[in-house]
Amino acid sequence: MHVPTCGKAYREVASVHEQTPNPGDLIIAQGFEEKQWRCGHCQRWGGDIARYHVPQSSERVLIIRALDTLRPCAYSRGTPHLTSNDCYQALALALRAVQTSIQQSQKEPDDMLLASTALLAPFEGVVRKNGVPTKLHVNGLAALLLARSSAYPVTQLARDIVDFNACESSIMACILSRPSPFESTSPAYIANDNIGSAGSDQAQLKALGTELFIRLPRLLMLLRSFRLNGSSGRQPLADALHLSNSLLALQDQQAEQRLLQQIEVQSSPSLKADCPRHSHLHFASVQDYEALAYYWQSRLCLLRVRTRLQDNLSSRRIQTNHEMDPSLISQSCPQSFQKEISRLAMNLLMCSKYTETLQLRKQIRLSAHAAVIVWGVMNESTLPWVHESEVEKSSVLAMLLRRVNMALEAHPDLSAEDMNLAADMFAGGEAQGRFVELFVS
Repeated sequence: MHVPTCGKAYREVASVHEQTPNPGDLIIAQGFEEKQWRCGHCQRWGGDIARYHVPQSSERVLIIRALDTLRPCAYSRGTPHLTSNDCYQALALALRAVQTSIQQSQKEPDDMLLASTALLAPFEGVVRKNGVPTKLHVNGLAALLLARSSAYPVTQLARDIVDFNACESSIMACILSRPSPFESTSPAYIANDNIGSAGSDQAQLKALGTELFIRLPRLLMLLRSFRLNGSSGRQPLADALHLSNSLLALQDQQAEQRLLQQIEVQSSPSLKADCPRHSHLHFASVQDYEALAYYWQSRLCLLRVRTRLQDNLSSRRIQTNHEMDPSLISQSCPQSFQKEISRLAMNLLMCSKYTETLQLRKQIRLSAHAAVIVWGVMNESTLPWVHESEVEKSSVLAMLLRRVNMALEAHPDLSAEDMNLAADMFAGGEAQGRFVELFVS
């Protein structure tokens, strides 16, 4: 029987699976990197396992060759005669190669296995063209790291993989009301080890922002538990206040200011140059952008949740002086956070023009989350935007809504009510609305 052309990808994968691989073929990983990068789905670590000098073995090369033949990016570009069925057939063989490696390994999960799992994570998001990483594979990454002993060396490859996946997976965990899959991962995988060297401020802020993202889902879970249980939920409230206090300490204003001094502030020629909302930040590198934007974004989310905690504390009229350590609520006055909340929201708005240049799907999805958080701030009457008229405010809100619709490729477009629901959710409200559907499924 004639085999249709669309089966070519499957035949290639089957051939790879049956052949005895040549360790020298490990360089094929670079081809996967190039495809991923062109399509805007590339891991920050590039999928380029060869450059990390991971020890080669025949079964590991088989995994990489199988992964490379997935060709999901070619499918997403509309390559003739290549169907989603071809991609899923290739995926089945790649999964089999990874599973065989796990079953046959007598050692702790090594970096090749970690990288192979990381390469699988974006597969469905590419084929389905929604950019949503496969939660099971991302959870698998965290599980592999947890399976390592404390003596296992922390490699740059592992750190880069955690760095790429941690923030986006934590936003999904916030929506699903689950802990971040990386919550129990060793801090060594996100700690800043560049203190005192060039780029240390960038590394410091990126590490702080990543840790905040990882720990925020737990805080939201505690707040939701308190709101659900009412006056009987004092322990979740105490736990939430304790956790939020520890998270508030995760800041470095000096590093932020030093890095900001290297960022060019440009003004839109048709608008007032002295109005910060009509100015934008031009970053020298995407790494500078990620370090500052993710730090601002996660901290702004934290401050909104902490403010909501205080609102709930006041509305429930719980007597904390005997039943809760007063030190837990010493920082809970929302007025003390208003200035910083406004500043962080302003900074993120000034990133708006730069976000139009982002290429990676992960970065674009994270910018949608930032837009929702800023939307929430702008609609909270307790935080006046003194330099904006209602017309200017409406224009900014329309821009934020437009950005989210473009980032999530919403059809039909999200509405203002969808944005309100999403903003409330990231401050401890119920997960509902179309933003939820588009971001996690």
